[in-house]
Amino acid sequence: MLDERHVRLPLPPAQRRGATAGWYVLLGTAYLLGSLWLQRRVLADPAGLLIGHVTADADMFAWWLNWFPFAVTHGENPLVTDWMHWPYGLNAMWNTAVPLLGLVLSPVTAAAGSTAAVNAGLVLGPVVSGLLLVAALGPWVGGTGRGWTARAAAGALYAFSPFHLAHAIAGHLNLTWSVLPPVLLLLAHHLFARGPLRRPWLLGALTGLALAGQLVLYTQTLAVGVIMLVLTAVVLALRFPGRVRAQLPGLVRAGLACVGVFLVLGAYPLYLVLAGPSRPRSAIRNVHATGGDLANLLVPTRLTALRPVPDGTGEHLSGHIGEQGGYVGIALLALVVVAVAVVRSTTLRVVAVVGLLSWVASLGTSVVVLGEYTQVPLPWLVFAEVPLLSEIEPVRIQVVTAMCVAVVVALWIDRMPLDTPATLVGAVSLTALALLSWLPADAQEVRPAPVPAFFAAGAAPLGPSDVAEIYPRITAAWDDGAQGLRWQAASGPAFRIRGGYFIASDPDDDVVLQSRWNRYQVGAQWVADGKNDPSDAYTAAARRELADLGVTAVVFVPGYAGGDEARALAWTRRVTGDPGTPDGGVLLFRLPASAPVG
Repeated sequence: MLDERHVRLPLPPAQRRGATAGWYVLLGTAYLLGSLWLQRRVLADPAGLLIGHVTADADMFAWWLNWFPFAVTHGENPLVTDWMHWPYGLNAMWNTAVPLLGLVLSPVTAAAGSTAAVNAGLVLGPVVSGLLLVAALGPWVGGTGRGWTARAAAGALYAFSPFHLAHAIAGHLNLTWSVLPPVLLLLAHHLFARGPLRRPWLLGALTGLALAGQLVLYTQTLAVGVIMLVLTAVVLALRFPGRVRAQLPGLVRAGLACVGVFLVLGAYPLYLVLAGPSRPRSAIRNVHATGGDLANLLVPTRLTALRPVPDGTGEHLSGHIGEQGGYVGIALLALVVVAVAVVRSTTLRVVAVVGLLSWVASLGTSVVVLGEYTQVPLPWLVFAEVPLLSEIEPVRIQVVTAMCVAVVVALWIDRMPLDTPATLVGAVSLTALALLSWLPADAQEVRPAPVPAFFAAGAAPLGPSDVAEIYPRITAAWDDGAQGLRWQAASGPAFRIRGGYFIASDPDDDVVLQSRWNRYQVGAQWVADGKNDPSDAYTAAARRELADLGVTAVVFVPGYAGGDEARALAWTRRVTGDPGTPDGGVLLFRLPASAPVG
């Protein structure tokens, strides 16, 4: 007679669903509390502080999160706009416009403003990403009673990985929502791991839907996801060559469905990427300078609590801290090696191989060690001259590496040998040390995000037909250069602006990240720096130039530019011929009437 102590009796479907839902609620709550603790500094004023203090990207995200609901409710095109970088405008698909998050976070934007929406997104992104990995591991993990523990640990590792910590402190909202890799992991199970495909058209359609969603979230992650999915298929084909013939017909049908759904749903965004207005006409970055640092594999940054290297070592890594998310560490590397050697699991070994390949790809086109470029070529060099793919920043492929590490840990916890006291102690000790090695440090940052009352009250004297020049000038400078975007967004936006922080082109430049200096802004900077007053001829030329650019008003915001603001203010009066009207902490200067915008 069977001993029921050794038999896993199936629960009734309702009980199983209830238990599963309970686990997701528990894990979602735990991950959310962890994310809130890391970002607790912003809770003091979610609408007046911004998470991250490495780049100006959070200000840019605040603009775009505000733009999407505004555009939809005001009959504007949410993917093309001239409300920034007037009159040339912007192509949202060449910017980190995150329209999908604009939709998801629109209730927060409507209730508390886009600054609060950015903060909410940076808190929630890792939580959602971690929960999706927990879901994706369902088919792979659960052969023992340790299944939910394994999935919970993997979800936490992924959610609070060095990759997500790095991009949170940089304000990279798009990269903290790393939802596509777990979704593709789940789809890979159905596409590659179950023999001849059942319902290939449906699977292909779901894959196309996932890719289309990522297209309007962040295009780089889409490209990386497709590359890694194809790479996974190649690894499996090399591992199981005898199964290729049986699998191929179903995969072809799934591929056709995937491409069809993706092209239908993504037709307009794809058009904007390939042939849309204001797209860059040359490379937007140097691909050879966007790889990860080899040393980052073993050298953590200050965002990791346990740092087994001398203090300050991480400061020598290439790039800035927001792109230094490739830390794995000795303990987790040891666990991966032991898991591959001990656990008899093809899945585990394939994931480890894909993780290794993704890590090599993340290093870019040549080896860099502690900031030193060795010129040793790497495989990513193949993509350096490929259109569109050359725009990928390979360092961001670290997200795939982080997920693969988390998956290996889950499979290890689920299947690690515990049959003797010695193996139990060894396995548990190694696992605990590995998990602790990714413990986040209490090092996330916030910065003030004030909005002058003029903008917060809706900038009533200005309307959609106005084009404003804001002083201080809006730039791509990381140190508060883009705060004017946040001000304009807070006003509604009520008016268009000449400046901005973006990726675009114009008639004079193949690639621009900020509007060109005009004579007014040059003169303002000149006098603020203590130089002699510009001549009357230059002043007249500055006035004509503003008129030619369609500028109808200058909004002078004191207290933010530095230098001699009194002289910059006097220069503004000379150029506009207007003494200026104080209003809500700014001075508004009207220019002579020009042709209306519209």
